Order: sequence, then structure tokens, then C-alpha cells
Amino acid sequence: MKAARIPRFGTPDVFSIDDIPKPTLKQDEALVDIKACGVNRMDTELRAGVYGGEPVEDFIFGKNIVFPHLPGVEPAGIVDTINGSPSGLVLGANVVPHSHLSCGTCSYCLTGYDNVCPEIRVLGVQTPGCGGYAEYFAWPTAGLISFKDTLSFEQASALLVNYGPVWFGLIERGGLKEGETLVVTGAAGGCGHAALDIARMSGVRAIAITRSPEKEILLRNAGADEVIIDRAGENWAEEVLELTSGRGAECVVELVGAATWPRSVEAAALHGRIVVIGSHSGLSADLNLGQVFGKNLSIEGITRANRSAMERVIRLAEKNKLVPHIGHTIELDDVAEAHRLMEADEHTGKIVLTLS
Repeated sequence: MKAARIPRFGTPDVFSIDDIPKPTLKQDEALVDIKACGVNRMDTELRAGVYGGEPVEDFIFGKNIVFPHLPGVEPAGIVDTINGSPSGLVLGANVVPHSHLSCGTCSYCLTGYDNVCPEIRVLGVQTPGCGGYAEYFAWPTAGLISFKDTLSFEQASALLVNYGPVWFGLIERGGLKEGETLVVTGAAGGCGHAALDIARMSGVRAIAITRSPEKEILLRNAGADEVIIDRAGENWAEEVLELTSGRGAECVVELVGAATWPRSVEAAALHGRIVVIGSHSGLSADLNLGQVFGKNLSIEGITRANRSAMERVIRLAEKNKLVPHIGHTIELDDVAEAHRLMEADEHTGKIVLTLS
């Protein structure tokens, strides 16, 4: 089968399009014929060997990478073969993986928080030889989630790393509710669009933050009620306060990291919540504890979605209540172009690799 692999860390040109054997199924696994696979910052930074400005090996998801490495966290496809228990699946079903494996027996797994299982292994990261940048992948049948054909494969792939964690962070952990104001940093990317879409569906006022003036119309079309341009030398948090009559936002979703963190804290209202899902601009940021306890802030760190959050966003998307914005579709053979596009921040919405 065709697969896009990296023999070492490097620039986008490090990718090699290889012909490798199809996966051999273990007991109770399914072989999935991949039709689309989302591209995200985890992919580009894992390929480069740097996450948030630090060596990727220092970050939990970057340990023990085996080369040649097959990336891809967000595949969507069709069940081709089943070996053993189908776990409710049928041949020909459209599926996505719950894109990490967990032990199923620890206290976290047993209480619904499989996303923080100490034994977690993320597809395309800690699963040597198994990833979404290929024509097929093998996965436990119990870890696959079927979806209706009201969703395209491209849309389904966009739900995994973007919508799932953002829903889990904003709704299940952050308690976002109708009538509140949400600030979205890094709003033009896949997670940013997911946050705007979830805000729209939830009756929440959304303020999008972007460095690119040319993306304002696209962000408004994606659900932003207000768009603030993050210009050098200016303080966008002051604009948030102006737009909220000095109150600030009840919730801020931090998708960028160190570069926007001080402004996110400043923009949060008294008794506000900051949901941290990304830190690609830097892992280390100054934290003014006086602001945290003085404003009675809550800070939620989100790494991945749990199973129930993933199933929830898929069902909402099937009903067209959530609508992933696919900004760019690129053939697997041109994976280097997809990575260059993301690293240049020239995209809006989701970048998806397609396979015929």
C-alpha cells in the first residue's frame, strides 16, 4: 500500500512516498480503507521534531518515535476486513478511530477519562507502522466509531483532533453555556473553526482573534460575531474589554500558547474560565498568580477528547448541527505541500489529505 513516511525529523521535504505491506490484523481488529486524513499541528511539529519550541522528545506524545515513522492522527475510511469480534461494526461501514488506545482498566478509563490514561498510545504517534497517512490502517474494532453518509470522509476526519477536544474542553470541562462570551485565539485554524462552530450552535457570542486581516470575512462566515486583528504592538485584550463593556469574556479558549497567554488571562472576566488546548507558539509562559486568584479564574488543560465527547460531536455533525469547515483538500502524494501550507499559516479551516 501507499504510505507517506518520514525517515527522520526534518522539513516537509523529508516525506517519502513508500510502498509498504498492508497491516496484518490482530484478533478483534479491523482493516480500514482510508479515504481522508486530517492534517494538524501535532503532525507538522512531530515531523519537524519540535513542539512549542522544545525538542519533541521532551513532550509526552513525542517520546519513543520509531523511524521510518508513519504519521496521521485523523483518518476516516471504510471497514474493509474484520478479524474476530466486530463490536457492532459491519463490512463497508464508514468509520473513524477514537484516535488513541487506552488500557480500559485504570481509574481514569473506568470513570470515562480514557483521554488521560497513563498507558495512552496515540494513533500516528505512538503506534509504530500505523498511521493515517496511508491507504489502510488497522485498529481495534471496539475503538472505531461509525458515522452516517450525511458526513463526508473529509468532514469526519476534521472532527477527531479539532472538534472532539474543543467540545470536551468548552462544553464538558469549561461549562460554556448560552448567552456567554467566548474568546478564540488562533481562530483561523481547525480548532479555532471548531470553537466558533460550537459557540454558534450553543448560542454563545464568539470573539475571534487572528493575526491576518484578510481572514476576517472567513471567520465571520465561520461563526465569529466579532473579529479582532492581533497586530504587533497592540493589546487585543483591551478590545475584548471594550466589546464586553469592561466585563471580559466568561470563557477564553487558548489555542496558541505563550504568544497569546498573557492577553488571554487579561481578557477573561471575573470568575472566568480559560481552556488551554494548544501551546504551539511556546510551552512556557509567565503566569501572574495575582490575576488568577484575584479574578477567581479557572484554568482547564485539555489534551484529547474522551470517547463520549467524540461520539457526541459525530452525532451532532451527522445532523448538520456542527459543520466542519474544510479549507483545503490535498492528495496524499502532495503531503509536503500540506505541511508547508500549515506551517506558513496560510490556511483557514481544516487541511485534509485525500486518497482515491
